[in-house]
Amino acid sequence: MTGPTAAVIVVGNEVLSAKVEDQNGPWVARRLRELGVRLLAIHVVADRPEEIGAALGLERARASWVFTSGGVGPTHDDVTVAAVAAALGRPLVRLAPLEAALRAVHRRYHAGSEPPEVVLRMADVPEGTRLLGDPSYPTLAVENVILLPGPPRFFRYQFDQLAPLLRSDPFQLAEIHLSVGEERLALVLADVARAHPAVEIGSYPRFDEGAEYRVRVTIESRDAGAVAVALQALLEVLPREWVVRVEGG
Repeated sequence: MTGPTAAVIVVGNEVLSAKVEDQNGPWVARRLRELGVRLLAIHVVADRPEEIGAALGLERARASWVFTSGGVGPTHDDVTVAAVAAALGRPLVRLAPLEAALRAVHRRYHAGSEPPEVVLRMADVPEGTRLLGDPSYPTLAVENVILLPGPPRFFRYQFDQLAPLLRSDPFQLAEIHLSVGEERLALVLADVARAHPAVEIGSYPRFDEGAEYRVRVTIESRDAGAVAVALQALLEVLPREWVVRVEGG
């Protein structure tokens, strides 16, 4: 499938130790799909620069966009910004517009007082960083890497500010719900998949008792015509009594 792609790097020891449940990965997977962006991978890594850098090295060359989640705050374990700078071979520089935005936010919530230096250090970013989204609460972007905060409320806000920049042709989806198990479908699905390489065909079984169907088969592409042709080809080789219902296409 052609079109823009993305990878997500969730940074945080708290996620790996299960002290905090990752909400950003599943949420952004859904949002990217809505925007027509194909998600290639979600990595969850520790607050270690070398691990962040390794994940960036893997994904930055193949994905249109790499989003990081977490590690952009003022504490000792917020290492994402420096790790991204190192991975891209860029020095950290103080970005004046970002410093001004940090000062304004701090004054707004702290009775007009000036922020301490530890807060202003969040304006030290990889050289060449662009500020996107809401100018009063900007998002950092450098090359094809977009750095987002970890708290879900702020992650979602900043991502949605960028959404218009990401939008692409939507995915087209058809589904067939079947009354038989995968063991009776495997060869048929493989044949149709080989004959229709322009679509992705997935098979998802259910094992709960009393379910309306046993397997959901999906046919997906950005090309609505290719989906319709593959759907028809599959329906032609499936016994009618196996088909519970068809959606889309």
